[in-house]
Amino acid sequence: MRAFILLFACVLAACSVRADTFDQLEDIPFRGTRNVQFDWDLTKRIFKSEKSNAVFSPFSVKILLTLLYEATGDAAGLSDTQTKKELSVVLDNSGDLNSTRVMYRSLLDSAIAGNNDYDLQIATKFFVDEFIDVVNKYQIISNHFYNATVDKVQFSNPQKAADYINSWVSQSTRNRINDLVTADGVEGAVITLVNAVYFRGLWTYPFPENGPRLTFNAGRKQVATSFMEQSGQFYYDDSNILNAQLLRLPYQGGKFAMYVILPHQDSSINDVLNRINQKSLHQALWYMSESEVNVTMPKFKFDFSERLNEPLQDIGIQEIFSQNASLPLLARGKGTRDQVRVSRVFQKAGISVNEKGSEAYAATEIQLVNKFGGDGTQIFNANRPFMFFIEDEKLGTLLFAGKVEDPTK
Repeated sequence: MRAFILLFACVLAACSVRADTFDQLEDIPFRGTRNVQFDWDLTKRIFKSEKSNAVFSPFSVKILLTLLYEATGDAAGLSDTQTKKELSVVLDNSGDLNSTRVMYRSLLDSAIAGNNDYDLQIATKFFVDEFIDVVNKYQIISNHFYNATVDKVQFSNPQKAADYINSWVSQSTRNRINDLVTADGVEGAVITLVNAVYFRGLWTYPFPENGPRLTFNAGRKQVATSFMEQSGQFYYDDSNILNAQLLRLPYQGGKFAMYVILPHQDSSINDVLNRINQKSLHQALWYMSESEVNVTMPKFKFDFSERLNEPLQDIGIQEIFSQNASLPLLARGKGTRDQVRVSRVFQKAGISVNEKGSEAYAATEIQLVNKFGGDGTQIFNANRPFMFFIEDEKLGTLLFAGKVEDPTK
C-alpha cells in the first residue's frame, strides 16, 4: 500500500546569558486578536487524553494542514469539497487565505533573517517518490508562502528513505530529533510531508542559578525537585475567567514569551482547559498587567510523541483520512492523481526549561496512502501541575503548548 506521511519536528533551547540581558527595550504582550481556536481545540483534545507531561507544536501541525488546504485547490472544478471545508478550520474560520499566507510569510521571514537574541528555525519539505510530480502551481505556492521545498526519495527502499528523512529532521532541529520515522513507518509511502521547528531563547530576566530543592505536588504523590525562584516586574493576573493564575516570562529580543497557566488550588488543568476558548483566553490575557511577582517554578525537561489522527478527527478533520479525500493539486504521477489520502499524522516534540531560558523541539509527519491501497507582591508558586505556551508576540502565533504533571519525569 502506498502512503503519504506528514511529520513535524520542533525544538526550544536555552543558551548562555548575555552581558546586556537587562538592557532591553520595554516589551509588552501581544494585544491584537489571536486566531488560535484550532490550536486550543487540538491542545485540549491531546492534553485531556494524556495523563503525563506533554508538549507539542500547534504551529507545526497547522502549517502542514494549511498546505493540505492549499492542495484542495480549484482543479477540475473542485472548489468546495468536503475535504476543503473541513481543512478550512486551520484558517480559524476566517476564510481569509491571503491573511494566513501573509502570517506564515512574516513568521518565516523572521526565522530566515536570524537574530542574536534568539534562534528560530522553521523548515518544511515534501519527500516524494521518484515517479511523483508535485503540480507546478502548487510547488510555487508552497515555496513562496511556506518555504516548502520538494525532494525525491526512493520509498521502494524504506530504510534508505527513512535515513534520508531523519537526517534532514536532525539537521533542522539542531540534532534534537534524530529518529522521527522508521523504515516500517514509511514503507508503501508515496509522499511524506515534514515540518521542523527549532527555537532557542534566553529569558529577559534570567533566574538565579542553584535554586532551592522543593516539593512538587504531582497528583497523589509529592516529589522533590529543583526549582527556580526570583522576584521582579512581570505581566500577571489572577484570572477568574480561567480560574487560574497567569504569568508571562519574556525572552530576549522582545518577540517571544512563555505564558504559564497555574490552576487555582481548587481547580485542575482539565478544569482550566474546559474554560479556554479563543474569546476567554483573549480576555484573560488582556487583563494581565505589570505587577511585582515572586515566581517559584520547577526546572523541567521531557520529550513527548503523539499520533494525531484521532485528535484531528475528533475536532472535525476527517475526510483527509478517508477514500473521499480530495487533494488534486498535491501530486500527479502514475496511479496517484486524486488517489491519495492521509494515513498518519505524527509529532515528536520536547522541551527543556532552566534558569537561563528554554529549549523546545517538535517534528510532525503526515502520511498519505493510495485510496485504493496588582496590590503588593503577587505569589506565583508553580508547585502543582500547570500549563504553558510559547507565543510569537508580534503575530500572536502559538508555537508550542505544554503541560507539566511531574517535572521529575
